Amino acid sequence: MTTNKKTQKKKPAEVSVLVSGNDPELSGWVESGLSGLAHATVHYEYLPDAQSTTFSRDFDPDLAVIDEEVAADFAARLGRFKERYPRCQVFLLASDTSTLTPQQLRPVAIRHWFFRPFAADELQRVLGAAGHSLQAQWREQHRHERGLTGFDALVGDHPRLREALDMAHKVAESPQTSVLILGETGTGKGLLARAIHAESPRAGGPYQEINCGAIPGELMESELFGHVQGAFTSAVSEKPGLLELADRGTAFLDEVGELALPLQAKILKFLDDGSFRRVQGTESLRVDVRMIAATNRNLESEVKEGRFRLDLFHRLNVITIALPPLRDRVEDIPALAEHYLDRISYRIRGRKLHWSSDALAALLQYAWPGNVRELINLTERMVLITPDADTISADDLPRAFSAPQSLFRPDPETGEIRVDLPPDGIPLKAVEKALLEAALEKTDGNVTEAARLLKMSRGSLRYRLEKLGLRDKASRRRGRPMRRRRRAA
Repeated sequence: MTTNKKTQKKKPAEVSVLVSGNDPELSGWVESGLSGLAHATVHYEYLPDAQSTTFSRDFDPDLAVIDEEVAADFAARLGRFKERYPRCQVFLLASDTSTLTPQQLRPVAIRHWFFRPFAADELQRVLGAAGHSLQAQWREQHRHERGLTGFDALVGDHPRLREALDMAHKVAESPQTSVLILGETGTGKGLLARAIHAESPRAGGPYQEINCGAIPGELMESELFGHVQGAFTSAVSEKPGLLELADRGTAFLDEVGELALPLQAKILKFLDDGSFRRVQGTESLRVDVRMIAATNRNLESEVKEGRFRLDLFHRLNVITIALPPLRDRVEDIPALAEHYLDRISYRIRGRKLHWSSDALAALLQYAWPGNVRELINLTERMVLITPDADTISADDLPRAFSAPQSLFRPDPETGEIRVDLPPDGIPLKAVEKALLEAALEKTDGNVTEAARLLKMSRGSLRYRLEKLGLRDKASRRRGRPMRRRRRAA
């Protein structure tokens, strides 16, 4: 537990306590009562006057232990304090000659009154219980937020995705390490950055995000580092930047490859020692921030072309996580589509909707240039334009998702198979998987019969089933899974 007379910024899950009073034993009682808390800071200061009501810029008490003062304006000052800090729980130590009444202080909503003489251990017990209760509430809130922003938000079982998530889990445990996330637009780089923050020791701290490609270069320095009053024409007051606002938390720089070279040098200095200056400022500020950066560019090529600093690339490239495009993990599309349809349909319609089998088939054959973000946008559109339906069918989908009646057709003269490719193409892996599933379905999981239909050997089919993760769909008729192939010694 920290005690101080100067203001400190709160750490994640830290209970801030104000102690106001002259009793020399009060500090010992309070610190003893809070000794069981993992994080607590005690701040000693008298109540401000009724006009100012504030202590300092950063202090925001969760609990306040206030010893009644013999002053005519004490009740007014206490009321103004509560207006300024409405969430603060007030514990009042009333004197044995107090004329204050609960009715008089009703607006203050005193959490607990102690009338002198009182037992010190009772104050300690009540104060400790309040601190533990606050931290339990924050933990519950954190668990709820993790369900929305943690790794559960990244759906799929593709090996490359699982590899990326395994690395993200490991790096989340290290609160200082910089992370570089690579991937095409819409692959979920922002989701992964939020998940790393939500699962890290910094989860209770701020999360600040900025898209480096969405803000003009001349304004980006101010957005990142802040500015002082008068730094430029429209700077009528000082403004903290993203890095300052992210103190004790995480800063996410999306599309970091868009940063201009002069700004890259300032980011490099910040990563080296955690210090920076506001635009036109003279004071060097220091913050504790983990930086996560993301880009859809090939930064190594950008370095060779002189558009990205080599030293900054190495500084960001401590841990690199690459997210695969959706077209490379076709097998994840059904689970993703169902996941987002559940969430979006409940949010908009208050009930669950479903994809039809032909709609899912159409989603599987699409190339998804916009990746997961395009799938999310499509899902929301479908929910909005089918207000009375319980099931979204292929006929509801945009024209781009229309598949030909038959992808394969035999040539009547030669007997050869001709393929009608969709305008945007189709992943070969999805075609192979669909063929194997169709053969297993037609033969009720009999591998030998399925191999005969596909004009291939049983051993070759078994190998392809293993490769595509379809082994468990085989041999269902016999009630046992297909045995794994033995590797040659």
